[in-house]
Amino acid sequence: MKVLLTILIGALLVGTAMAEYVDFDNVPYSPGFYLQGYPAYSTASKAYDSNGDAQEYSGDSWSAMGFGLRPAYYGMMGENRWMVSAWVPFNSVSPSVGDSEAGIGDIQMSAAYWLIDDHKQGTYFSFWFWADLPVGDDTKGLGTGQANLRPGVAWAMDKPQYRVQASVYYNLRMKYTESIMSTDVDVKYGNELWANFNWGYYASPTFTPGVEVQTGWGQDGKIMNVSIPDSKSQWFRTGPYFEYQVQPNFGLKVAGLYNVMGKNSNQSFDIQARATWGF
Repeated sequence: MKVLLTILIGALLVGTAMAEYVDFDNVPYSPGFYLQGYPAYSTASKAYDSNGDAQEYSGDSWSAMGFGLRPAYYGMMGENRWMVSAWVPFNSVSPSVGDSEAGIGDIQMSAAYWLIDDHKQGTYFSFWFWADLPVGDDTKGLGTGQANLRPGVAWAMDKPQYRVQASVYYNLRMKYTESIMSTDVDVKYGNELWANFNWGYYASPTFTPGVEVQTGWGQDGKIMNVSIPDSKSQWFRTGPYFEYQVQPNFGLKVAGLYNVMGKNSNQSFDIQARATWGF
């Protein structure tokens, strides 16, 4: 059992070695159809252990590239907006040890409803629900191997000179079966609490620089219903971002985030971008 636990903790890091992109912006768009593209690049030569100390990878540094396509639709329910979307990612992973792999990652479905949708005051409060479908091959590092359900709430204040956004999600990670050393075992990674924040300054009507923070705290995972000691994951990614509204129906965002501290997570540098087309 001890060998299985050691292998599983290592697999947790492998499962997170994908190009990172999560979009926590929650100011609603005007009703209509949107298509968003998310190119991303991540790399790391170290990983944080269970004590929060950065350890060098035994092989080369890993890197990953990805591109996600997300069609989204915004509608109205009375005076309040709602949204549904699907996120289909393509990942290419170069691990520290082993061959590079490429393919479809886990698909994410989302829905949101703005309980407070006050455009005049620039104040918004919304409920969100995400579902991750384990389509990507987790043995190749392209997916996580399990389904996740992620309810959350988000708040935003969009004023003439600045914009502030914050959100909290609870990531429920489902149990699944994994083959470890030719043995099928029931695995459940620990649930996670995510908290995210960004602040942007309107330098001009079309250009917004800002800073973003993405954090998370996880519980210990379980294998065959036995808790895995010191397997909880933590991360604290932060860095600048820049948004540019090229045209009324086309905008860009680029962010550079570094995981400055954590546990059982990669000490990664992530470049995340988003292009949004409105129709």
